[in-house]
Amino acid sequence: MRRALAEAPAHEVMAWVAQTFKERAALSCSFGGPGGIVLAHMAAQLEPKIPILFLDTGFLFPQTHALKVRVEREWGLNVLTARPRLSPEEQQEQYGPALWTRDPDLCCRLRKVEPMKALLRSFDCWVSAIRRDQSSTRAGAELIETHVLDDGREIVKVNPLIHWTRRDVWAYIAEHNLPYNTLLDEGYTSLGCVQCTRRAAAEGDERAGRWPGTPKTECGLHTFTRLRMETSPRSEGSRANSPATQGIPGSGAKSKGGG
Repeated sequence: MRRALAEAPAHEVMAWVAQTFKERAALSCSFGGPGGIVLAHMAAQLEPKIPILFLDTGFLFPQTHALKVRVEREWGLNVLTARPRLSPEEQQEQYGPALWTRDPDLCCRLRKVEPMKALLRSFDCWVSAIRRDQSSTRAGAELIETHVLDDGREIVKVNPLIHWTRRDVWAYIAEHNLPYNTLLDEGYTSLGCVQCTRRAAAEGDERAGRWPGTPKTECGLHTFTRLRMETSPRSEGSRANSPATQGIPGSGAKSKGGG
């Protein structure tokens, strides 16, 4: 099955997830980047519907919250929201002011990783929108991976857009006239918390505007689990799951109604 899915378009991978894992599958979406919107749009068309996992860090842009509310209402999504144990005020009292400037890894762990761990306890499959072309830290990711959580439990992680490019994502959004975070029209290429996100050159690394002035490139959501080296087959030098080769909008391909 994993070998067959390696050649499947993203909407078919999403359908496989829904049918295989049913209520034990969930999709994480930040309502910041465009990839999550693409997958949320696909998820909204599935039965059973895949719930959306959303982390409200307490430091998100107003535009992020506005998009979440709009999409949740218009698409009828079941959005499960998790928040940190500490409010921003409590975090400052316990760890001092502006923790993100002194220990951004700890700040991300408190406000993102720990809440995500709590959400994932209810699921056996985690769908994410990461892509290989986003950054060097994601270049080795696979379509289907088995991860081990810190409590020893295994979870299947599925990355349906792994072979897509930024152009593919925006082509899908244009084709389906999807809403997206309006800050992406204002020079931002990746969105997280207000304090740790800056505008970045459109032609550069998509995540270059995150944690500026530090070597940090990941918040920890996609690195806190341990990858088991038993993954889906990797396409040899091709983007087999790319919409450009499967008839989904993007890279000049003509849509055949997928997604």
